[in-house]
Amino acid sequence: MEETRENIGLKAFLEEIKQELTIYLNRRIRLLKLESYEVGSKAASSIGYGLILVGIVFLILFFVLLGLAFFIGELLGSLAAGFGVMAIVSALLLLLVVLFRKPLKRSMLNKTIIFFRNIESNED
Repeated sequence: MEETRENIGLKAFLEEIKQELTIYLNRRIRLLKLESYEVGSKAASSIGYGLILVGIVFLILFFVLLGLAFFIGELLGSLAAGFGVMAIVSALLLLLVVLFRKPLKRSMLNKTIIFFRNIESNED
């Protein structure tokens, strides 16, 4: 009869441990989900801000290049020549970007990694 009581006590103890472990795991999973949502939302907001900033920079660059094309066109006496010069300058800039794509990609990757590490360090 004592073995039965010990068995019942052991079963109850094991059941209690199982319930506690289940509760702990569920809370831990929920915490990990919330942390991943936080990191994802911070990254998404930074990406959105970056896209807005890049859009504004492109718009400014567009108008600067357009203005330079008109200015050079007036200096050369032909608007077509001014736009031709700016087209050549833009093509040269594009060529430089293509030639240096690996260092540019590496730099962007490093900055992205630093950005995510900063987010992680701010959480701690």
